[in-house]
Amino acid sequence: MATVAVVRISEVSRRSGVAASTLRFYEDAGLLPAARLANGYRDYDEADLMRLDLIEASKELGLSLEQIGEHLAVLRTRSCTDVREHLAPLLAEQVHRLEAKRTHLEALSARLGAAQTDLAACPDSDAHCSSECVMQRQRHHP
Repeated sequence: MATVAVVRISEVSRRSGVAASTLRFYEDAGLLPAARLANGYRDYDEADLMRLDLIEASKELGLSLEQIGEHLAVLRTRSCTDVREHLAPLLAEQVHRLEAKRTHLEALSARLGAAQTDLAACPDSDAHCSSECVMQRQRHHP
């Protein structure tokens, strides 16, 4: 029988780059339960490390901790088909959100470029600044 490697929270933190406080938070949230030794130390095995990788990858994809918890529950109890059917709409929603964010950022970038152009065109003057030097929301540039 193969032995399961057990590591302490400090080693998990070092290997994963995830702060020990975050690992404790994941435990409290029910995402990453840890075995406890008699002395109270948390011990993690390889399955826990793989689960942590999944949690971190899911966070990078923009899933909330609640969504990650739901996905982990499906992963533990359902077939691969069920997992795929559960995860697909979550990922599709994230793609939609990122596309909307990208559209917003492109519009913001265009406005910033226009504001820089407007600012560069402001005349040098010791007089009180007039409205042509102010960024105007309604101004449209071709």
